[in-house]
Amino acid sequence: MEDLLRAAGFIGVEQVDGVIYARSDAALPEFTATQTDAGWQLAQCWPLRATAAQIAQWNARHPGVSMDIWQGETRIILLATPESLAAWGDLTREMVARCVAWRRATRQRDEGM
Repeated sequence: MEDLLRAAGFIGVEQVDGVIYARSDAALPEFTATQTDAGWQLAQCWPLRATAAQIAQWNARHPGVSMDIWQGETRIILLATPESLAAWGDLTREMVARCVAWRRATRQRDEGM
């Protein structure tokens, strides 16, 4: 899987204790690739607790790329295939952009960081 991720253009690919960490973009946090009985599971987390409606909207738009809350953060997960691996980078960027927009929508104009 490490070689497949590198070949697909992902950066910072490294394995630690059986979990592969990589980035789809230098500005984004690492995602993980973990081997399961069903194959390699890719997961991207973002420090925001999406609402049930936001999660439902994402899941309706992205069948096969489920969003949930994991350890208090919004997460998307995908079972890696050659086709899905090619789309994963775009999916992670879209997920982060949506999470940032959702967070900004909850802030008051004069609120700080």
